[in-house]
Amino acid sequence: MRLSAYVQRRSDLTLVTNRDLHEQVKRNRGRPFILQDRIPDIPRTRPAPLKGRHNILFICSYAADEPYHLVFEAARRLDSGVHIYVTGNYCKKNIDPGLLPANVSLTGYVPEERYVEMLNSVDATIDLTEREGCLVCGAYESVSVEKPQILSDTRALRRYFNKGAVYTPHTAEGIRDSIYTLLRDRERLEREVRELKEQRTREWEVKRSALAWLLEDMARGVDGHREAPFVGARSDGDSFDPRRKVKGERSPECAQERGD
Repeated sequence: MRLSAYVQRRSDLTLVTNRDLHEQVKRNRGRPFILQDRIPDIPRTRPAPLKGRHNILFICSYAADEPYHLVFEAARRLDSGVHIYVTGNYCKKNIDPGLLPANVSLTGYVPEERYVEMLNSVDATIDLTEREGCLVCGAYESVSVEKPQILSDTRALRRYFNKGAVYTPHTAEGIRDSIYTLLRDRERLEREVRELKEQRTREWEVKRSALAWLLEDMARGVDGHREAPFVGARSDGDSFDPRRKVKGERSPECAQERGD
């Protein structure tokens, strides 16, 4: 942490993905600039046949911050018509698929083409983290294919993915209830995620332009005090304030893997 704080102090600019990291860089006397990941361009494919009446993709890498065992326990408490597919290399955790409930399928590590097909085929996704300042990659991917999702109940995720999602506590009962809530409200959540995709895509382009503008000033030796353009609604807590000067904002990405 000392090295990170030192680098932030000495850097011209630190890119971060959310308000909490922005404040952390400021405390370290750095110059932060908030720029989330761009919503990816994931191709739409024909849905593949799946096992359940309702099918959910749990985007998992079996990392230490992912409460995957709680998802397995939640599946035991679901109606048998709800089927959960789980990505990632489960062998590294010595998980025996035969000990899991019948409505859980472990896909193992999947190639990109199969992963894209799964995203397009399921009704919804789950991506969980115990890290407060982490914007999970699976959430961006779900928005790209316009799927409602279940996310951890953290400030960062609530702020940025503030539509088309259900936010769950990390308990088996909470995850089970969140799945039932999503299925009950699925039509509304699908409308919301389409709105969110359009909104975040538009905002990202404006933020990218503002960053390019700032970098040009820095390259010319200007201290970067231009007015920041207004991104739009401040519902995510991370949008620009048009009355503020651009002071900048980079941080490490908290990338959730889909495999190993």
